[in-house]
Amino acid sequence: MEIRKSILGILLAGALVGVAGCGASEDSGTPAAEAETTTSPVEEAEETTEAPAEATEEESASEDPDEAVEEVTITVTDFEYEISGPVAPGAEVTVINNDSAAHTVTSDEEGMFDSVFGPNETVTFTAPEEPGDYSFICTYHPAMVGTLVVEG
Repeated sequence: MEIRKSILGILLAGALVGVAGCGASEDSGTPAAEAETTTSPVEEAEETTEAPAEATEEESASEDPDEAVEEVTITVTDFEYEISGPVAPGAEVTVINNDSAAHTVTSDEEGMFDSVFGPNETVTFTAPEEPGDYSFICTYHPAMVGTLVVEG
Protein backbone atom coordinates (compact mmCIF):
# COMPACT_ATOMS: atom_id res chain seq x y z
CA MET A 1 0.00 0.00 0.00
CA GLU A 2 2.91 2.34 0.85
CA ILE A 3 4.49 1.63 -2.54
CA ARG A 4 1.26 2.60 -4.33
CA LYS A 5 1.09 5.90 -2.43
CA SER A 6 4.72 6.63 -3.27
CA ILE A 7 4.22 5.86 -6.95
CA LEU A 8 1.04 7.93 -7.02
CA GLY A 9 2.89 10.84 -5.39
CA ILE A 10 5.71 10.62 -7.92
CA LEU A 11 3.27 10.51 -10.84
CA LEU A 12 1.32 13.51 -9.54
CA ALA A 13 4.52 15.50 -8.98
CA GLY A 14 5.70 14.66 -12.49
CA ALA A 15 2.36 15.70 -13.95
CA LEU A 16 2.50 19.03 -12.15
CA VAL A 17 6.04 19.67 -13.39
CA GLY A 18 4.94 18.75 -16.92
CA VAL A 19 1.95 21.09 -16.79
CA ALA A 20 4.08 23.92 -15.39
CA GLY A 21 6.66 23.36 -18.12
CA CYS A 22 4.00 23.58 -20.87
CA GLY A 23 2.78 27.04 -19.89
CA ALA A 24 4.17 30.06 -21.69
CA SER A 25 6.21 32.58 -19.76
CA GLU A 26 8.02 35.75 -20.60
CA ASP A 27 11.35 33.98 -20.05
CA SER A 28 10.55 31.16 -22.51
CA GLY A 29 10.47 33.46 -25.51
CA THR A 30 6.94 32.32 -26.46
CA PRO A 31 4.33 35.07 -26.05
CA ALA A 32 1.37 34.09 -23.86
CA ALA A 33 -1.13 35.06 -26.60
CA GLU A 34 0.51 32.63 -29.00
CA ALA A 35 0.38 29.84 -26.43
CA GLU A 36 -3.35 30.43 -25.92
CA THR A 37 -4.17 29.98 -29.61
CA THR A 38 -2.34 26.67 -29.94
CA THR A 39 -4.66 23.68 -30.31
CA SER A 40 -4.05 20.51 -28.41
CA PRO A 41 -3.71 17.15 -30.16
CA VAL A 42 -7.13 16.22 -28.74
CA GLU A 43 -8.75 19.31 -30.30
CA GLU A 44 -7.07 18.59 -33.62
CA ALA A 45 -8.28 14.98 -33.50
CA GLU A 46 -11.84 16.12 -32.78
CA GLU A 47 -11.74 18.53 -35.71
CA THR A 48 -10.38 15.79 -37.97
CA THR A 49 -13.04 13.27 -36.97
CA GLU A 50 -15.90 15.75 -37.36
CA ALA A 51 -15.04 16.88 -40.89
CA PRO A 52 -15.51 13.48 -42.61
CA ALA A 53 -18.86 12.98 -40.84
CA GLU A 54 -20.16 16.26 -42.28
CA ALA A 55 -18.85 15.36 -45.73
CA THR A 56 -20.58 11.99 -45.52
CA GLU A 57 -23.92 13.64 -44.72
CA GLU A 58 -23.52 16.02 -47.64
CA GLU A 59 -22.56 13.19 -49.97
CA SER A 60 -25.60 11.16 -48.93
CA ALA A 61 -27.96 14.10 -49.48
CA SER A 62 -29.35 14.31 -52.96
CA GLU A 63 -28.03 17.23 -55.01
CA ASP A 64 -31.28 17.37 -57.01
CA PRO A 65 -34.51 17.37 -54.94
CA ASP A 66 -36.42 16.09 -58.00
CA GLU A 67 -34.11 13.08 -58.43
CA ALA A 68 -35.86 9.72 -58.04
CA VAL A 69 -35.10 8.02 -54.74
CA GLU A 70 -35.40 4.46 -53.50
CA GLU A 71 -38.17 5.44 -51.08
CA VAL A 72 -40.83 8.12 -51.27
CA THR A 73 -43.43 9.16 -48.72
CA ILE A 74 -47.03 10.09 -49.36
CA THR A 75 -48.44 11.90 -46.35
CA VAL A 76 -52.19 12.35 -45.92
CA THR A 77 -53.16 15.37 -43.83
CA ASP A 78 -56.51 17.16 -43.78
CA PHE A 79 -57.81 15.07 -46.70
CA GLU A 80 -54.89 16.02 -48.98
CA TYR A 81 -51.92 14.05 -50.33
CA GLU A 82 -48.37 15.39 -50.02
CA ILE A 83 -45.78 13.46 -52.04
CA SER A 84 -42.10 13.84 -51.10
CA GLY A 85 -40.86 13.53 -54.70
CA PRO A 86 -40.31 11.15 -57.58
CA VAL A 87 -39.45 7.53 -56.89
CA ALA A 88 -37.28 4.95 -58.65
CA PRO A 89 -39.03 2.07 -60.45
CA GLY A 90 -39.99 -0.75 -58.07
CA ALA A 91 -39.02 1.30 -55.01
CA GLU A 92 -40.90 1.31 -51.72
CA VAL A 93 -43.59 3.94 -51.19
CA THR A 94 -44.58 4.70 -47.60
CA VAL A 95 -48.03 6.17 -46.94
CA ILE A 96 -48.60 7.96 -43.63
CA ASN A 97 -52.17 8.82 -42.73
CA ASN A 98 -52.31 11.73 -40.27
CA ASP A 99 -56.11 11.96 -40.57
CA SER A 100 -58.72 10.44 -38.28
CA ALA A 101 -60.47 8.94 -41.33
CA ALA A 102 -59.60 5.93 -43.50
CA HIS A 103 -58.24 6.59 -47.01
CA THR A 104 -56.80 4.81 -50.03
CA VAL A 105 -54.06 5.42 -52.57
CA THR A 106 -55.64 3.76 -55.59
CA SER A 107 -54.12 4.04 -59.07
CA ASP A 108 -56.43 5.27 -61.81
CA GLU A 109 -54.96 2.48 -63.94
CA GLU A 110 -56.49 -0.70 -62.58
CA GLY A 111 -54.11 -3.14 -60.91
CA MET A 112 -51.10 -0.78 -60.59
CA PHE A 113 -51.40 -0.12 -56.84
CA ASP A 114 -54.20 0.06 -54.31
CA SER A 115 -53.38 0.70 -50.66
CA VAL A 116 -56.13 0.93 -48.06
CA PHE A 117 -55.28 2.30 -44.62
CA GLY A 118 -57.10 3.36 -41.50
CA PRO A 119 -56.88 6.47 -39.35
CA ASN A 120 -53.34 7.31 -38.17
CA GLU A 121 -51.96 4.22 -39.92
CA THR A 122 -48.78 3.80 -42.00
CA VAL A 123 -48.57 1.34 -44.92
CA THR A 124 -46.18 0.64 -47.77
CA PHE A 125 -46.50 -0.52 -51.36
CA THR A 126 -44.18 -1.04 -54.32
CA ALA A 127 -44.01 1.59 -57.05
CA PRO A 128 -44.63 0.46 -60.64
CA GLU A 129 -41.61 -0.88 -62.56
CA GLU A 130 -42.19 1.34 -65.60
CA PRO A 131 -41.28 5.05 -65.46
CA GLY A 132 -44.22 7.41 -65.84
CA ASP A 133 -46.78 9.56 -64.07
CA TYR A 134 -49.37 7.52 -62.19
CA SER A 135 -52.43 9.44 -61.05
CA PHE A 136 -54.31 8.09 -58.06
CA ILE A 137 -57.36 8.84 -55.92
CA CYS A 138 -58.85 8.01 -52.57
CA THR A 139 -61.80 5.75 -53.34
CA TYR A 140 -63.53 6.92 -50.14
CA HIS A 141 -63.00 10.61 -50.96
CA PRO A 142 -62.81 11.03 -54.78
CA ALA A 143 -61.87 14.71 -54.47
CA MET A 144 -58.52 13.57 -53.06
CA VAL A 145 -56.17 13.15 -56.04
CA GLY A 146 -52.43 12.87 -56.52
CA THR A 147 -49.74 11.73 -58.93
CA LEU A 148 -46.90 9.32 -58.23
CA VAL A 149 -43.94 10.09 -60.52
CA VAL A 150 -41.73 7.09 -61.30
CA GLU A 151 -38.41 8.04 -62.89
CA GLY A 152 -35.94 5.54 -64.24
